Amino acid sequence: MRYYQCEKYPIEFVVSENIDKCFDCHNHVGHYVISLVMQGEVTVYLESRKLVCHEGDAFTIPPYAVHSVCQERDARLLSMCIGTAFAAETDSETAEVIVRKLLNDAVGQGIFGEAQKEKLLLFARAVFRGWDKGGKEMDTGIKNLADRITSHPEYELPIETLAADIFVSKYYLIKKFKRIVGMTPHQFCIQNRIRKAQSLLDAEQVICGVAAEMGFYDQSHFDKAFQKIVGISPSEYVGSKKVIRQST
Repeated sequence: MRYYQCEKYPIEFVVSENIDKCFDCHNHVGHYVISLVMQGEVTVYLESRKLVCHEGDAFTIPPYAVHSVCQERDARLLSMCIGTAFAAETDSETAEVIVRKLLNDAVGQGIFGEAQKEKLLLFARAVFRGWDKGGKEMDTGIKNLADRITSHPEYELPIETLAADIFVSKYYLIKKFKRIVGMTPHQFCIQNRIRKAQSLLDAEQVICGVAAEMGFYDQSHFDKAFQKIVGISPSEYVGSKKVIRQST
């Protein structure tokens, strides 16, 4: 897997290749994910739908949409992750100009080709213009709890405390949270700890330090959770991250 991050904006490209893996059900809280199959076959389970995608097919994963992805070793999947705040706060014309320029830079650096650029731009335009926002309606109480966990996933938040905050039993909360968010509060917390760890990990960060900062009691526990969610180890992730050099 290869990661290419934009210097100025919350936009990232991910190339998934040479992996034979089914990612468990998860969601992306802070991003729209636009994925394009570059080679082979990828099976996507998105909410209640099963999508079998082949070369040239693309799909959008909206924030909070529960999904899983299965791809075999000969498949190659290109994903563009766009921050939800950027999509919401930037007017569509400006956002399109920014993304088009970034896509051109990515093509110039050989990350993908012109055909992939045009397909990604088409799907990004649908997000920016509100055609494919795909926002998930959520219960206010559950949304507030999810936002609280997302903001500080490293904090220990006992289920009893979370349940008391919305005046329900812990058993009812677990059931309701899983029905709405797609996973239990604990699973959601671990997922968001790993997402935050991804933003902290770089060549200068000590992995065990990030693990401790994110609330993992040892690095092996962190490594196992990271591998399960991201698909590669923390050290492999650090080695695969690159910054897209943007033209002026």
